[in-house]
Amino acid sequence: MEHTIPIEISILFILVFILTYILKKVGIPAIITFLAAGFLGKIWIDSSHIDNLYIFKELGIILLFFFIGLEFSFDRLKGMLNTFMPAMVDLIFNLGIPFVLLVLIGFDYLSAFIIASVIYPSSTSIVAKLLVDYRRLVNPEAELLLGILIFEDIIAIVILTFLSYLTSGSEPSLLSVGLSLLKMSLILIGFFLLYKFVLSKLTNLMDKVSDDENFIFLVLGIVLLFGSFFKMQGISEALGAFLIGVAIPQTKIAHNIEQHLSSLKELSIGIFFFFFTYDIDFQLPENKFLLLLLIVLSILLKGISTYIGAYIYGLKSKARLRASLSFLSRGEFSVIISALNPLYSGITVPLILVTAVIGTLLFAVAGDIANFIYRSKRKTS
Repeated sequence: MEHTIPIEISILFILVFILTYILKKVGIPAIITFLAAGFLGKIWIDSSHIDNLYIFKELGIILLFFFIGLEFSFDRLKGMLNTFMPAMVDLIFNLGIPFVLLVLIGFDYLSAFIIASVIYPSSTSIVAKLLVDYRRLVNPEAELLLGILIFEDIIAIVILTFLSYLTSGSEPSLLSVGLSLLKMSLILIGFFLLYKFVLSKLTNLMDKVSDDENFIFLVLGIVLLFGSFFKMQGISEALGAFLIGVAIPQTKIAHNIEQHLSSLKELSIGIFFFFFTYDIDFQLPENKFLLLLLIVLSILLKGISTYIGAYIYGLKSKARLRASLSFLSRGEFSVIISALNPLYSGITVPLILVTAVIGTLLFAVAGDIANFIYRSKRKTS
């Protein structure tokens, strides 16, 4: 049977490039184009024609975090332990406060917890992608934001475990949640031991092998293997890919990986964000005032908690403001949690999309805003 690429997808790729090229000239991030393409594709492309692209959706998030991991080392990760208190502030502000407010205005405990859990985590994929695109991984707030993102991912996994029991009618037990955390801890310890006693001893060999033109197959296979293994264990595949990136030594191999895989990464990430909106069933709720209130609340609480967390972390004023304006997008974990109770998708889905767009745009101008405000303060002082 002959298979052909649908013409709609061919045209979509061309349009994505043209729109991305034009919008980047006026300072609008590429992610906005990819999200808009998802809405366009929802109207224009038959769902049966899109199946062949799903492999790139899986690749996108894995390769993104693998490349971020390349920028780090285990020694640098130890510094992220300092993000625990900021991460707790983030948890209290963005899960605890919305939960209490939702209960007070009449939601039952389960519904309030689901909606609050949607509000809680920032989008790991959006924030991480923008940190790379805007070359802000070297900024002082980058380690703080990535540390909180990792903490949020771990908490989101626990929340998903807890809610999957509740929404299925089963009672979650402390034992089941405890076993999930124990399994995650053992896997992380095992990975560190693998790095310490195996991978770190193979630096010269890996540098030599990385010169081969077919090296891409080995790297991609290893990254996908670890990502899939983590996912099979109920842990984010992004975390597995991130740790593999961390384990790669900062030698010639890192440069060769960048050279071989960067184009595939960009393509996969673009398609990942296309599916972000393509797969969402968008509808507005009857109570639009409540939706507006929750959107404003989610943006304010995330901005304030990040600013406080950055203060605790020891960042200076300008970096605190930059961080607080760069952490507002909700994304993939929020979508997954929202799907557990479709009854409130009219609230949760628009909230995710609006914060994703607003958060992306504010990230793009966060540095300019911080520079303008603190330049003005110096002039008036």
